[in-house]
Amino acid sequence: MIRDAKRKKTIGLVLENTSTDYGEEFISNVISGVRQRKDLNLVVIAGCYDGTKNKDPRHCRYYSIYNTVYQLEKRCKFDGLIICLGSMENVSADRIRSRYREQMKDTPIVFAASDIDDCVVVNYDNESGIKEAVDCLINVNGFTKFGMLGGRPDSRDSEIRKEIYIRLLKENGIGFLPENYEPTDMSTNCKDSAKALLDRNPEVQAIFCVNDSVAEALYAAMEEKHLVPGRDIMVFAFDNTTMAGRMMPALSSIGVADITLGRQALNLLLNLMDGEEVTSAEIPTRLYGRDSFPYEMYEYTKLEMRNADKAFINRMFNDCFYRYRYEYISRDSVNLQRLFAEFISRILIAVKERYMSVEDFSEAQDLIEIFFSNGAMDYTDAAKFLHSVGRLQANVNIEQSSSLAGTNQFINRLFTLMRDRAITAQAEKIIEGNERRVNFRRNFQDFIIDVTEHDGEKADREEIENRIIANFDKLGLDNAALYLFEERVLFEENNDDLFPDWIMLRCIMKEGDLYVIPKERRAGLTDLLFERMELPAKCRECLVLPVFYKTNIYGFIVTEMTKEIASSGEFLASQIGRLLYEGEN
Repeated sequence: MIRDAKRKKTIGLVLENTSTDYGEEFISNVISGVRQRKDLNLVVIAGCYDGTKNKDPRHCRYYSIYNTVYQLEKRCKFDGLIICLGSMENVSADRIRSRYREQMKDTPIVFAASDIDDCVVVNYDNESGIKEAVDCLINVNGFTKFGMLGGRPDSRDSEIRKEIYIRLLKENGIGFLPENYEPTDMSTNCKDSAKALLDRNPEVQAIFCVNDSVAEALYAAMEEKHLVPGRDIMVFAFDNTTMAGRMMPALSSIGVADITLGRQALNLLLNLMDGEEVTSAEIPTRLYGRDSFPYEMYEYTKLEMRNADKAFINRMFNDCFYRYRYEYISRDSVNLQRLFAEFISRILIAVKERYMSVEDFSEAQDLIEIFFSNGAMDYTDAAKFLHSVGRLQANVNIEQSSSLAGTNQFINRLFTLMRDRAITAQAEKIIEGNERRVNFRRNFQDFIIDVTEHDGEKADREEIENRIIANFDKLGLDNAALYLFEERVLFEENNDDLFPDWIMLRCIMKEGDLYVIPKERRAGLTDLLFERMELPAKCRECLVLPVFYKTNIYGFIVTEMTKEIASSGEFLASQIGRLLYEGEN
């Protein structure tokens, strides 16, 4: 699947899971870089990590079995590896070195969000963004009562962010006591920790959350106490995931200022693969202000508007659509930044010249329609964009003379169109997502019915396997391959070499069409799982999903990497494993 005659290089991306916003965005940012190189393919090997406390043994066993997928890191040869394991490895340098010691000898590796001094590592510069937030809260807002929802002591970033936050507060003359801090498991399941912090600090004015997931739990705890983020308590977090923009009210969060963690990790890895000398790097961060902690990066000055300054327009675009510069934009795609500059400059020129013709107004309308029809809102959050447009419109109207009613009317209609299209685009996205979920449930229901339907006699493993293959196209995977071992593999704790040498390719989905593999073509080496040229060439990024049930491991699904599969893939693979298990028993 992965390598063609021209010998494309295959990169493995190893991370703890795909179901979180952090994991999803890290993958997306690596993919964006991969797509700029025609000679690269990407395999995502993701396990499962659950931060909930007091898990029962069956819960722990499930994740241990799922995480045997990591054995493919060693079995399958990669040209380079990006390792972003975070919580799962407890960011223990010794454990990570031990795990990858053999691969480090001949495989270029870059670690992300890890604390390993003698390897190439890319991390956040945690301090720059936190300092920006603390300076504003103390020197602009005049706050003196602070709290923090932190993470686990075994998390590198959690401990660093805690140390920086407390140090910066002290440098500004603000004391920070033990009761002002509450550790969490760094997941959305830490509402009790948030409630404990609020109970101990009834007069707190600002709370820093170690990541966006923890902030979501804080929101829930605050709601129970009838407290509103941004009104009663200023709240800000870290990572600036898409979750931050979706929260109500929108969450202020610290994120990368220039290049993303995933993109920089890929850049360093490619340099390593090319034989260059590479050193570790830190990514600068900044605060992205939203409703939970209003904060503006810059003012829209009258001089810049009067001159329709290009640098000002580009700065506004980068501020509003801050995710755009992190994405791969193909040559065939509409250049959104250029479109934005075109219709905004027309508005500003009309303000400067105190005149807008009907033709200019009509053309600006068309440009705005094209802008939003090509997915502009995918690169921002609605609250951020609407706020920025409101600021610009307010300043434009101040500049304009009340006697120029016609020009005022045209310009304000364009601003109204921008707001309407932004809101409509968000609504359409929600509707589209709902439709995808409905289709997924319908397709999966049809799959289950067709696989399990029988005439009185229960099907055995072989019959169930054949039914799964015959109905594999009902799962909604446009491009995917199902690999099964000839015999089930029984899980053994601490066995790092579970998988047999051979694995069978049973069926393939290509562009929505199902192809069943004949018996003589099924067998292949497990070590070469990602080298079989089976999926379409355009599928340059794929995800590996283990197929298992209880302690029985049956094989893998290798599927094209999409946002939908990132959230639903584990479920699909687990249900196929359940069906195979029932056929055997």
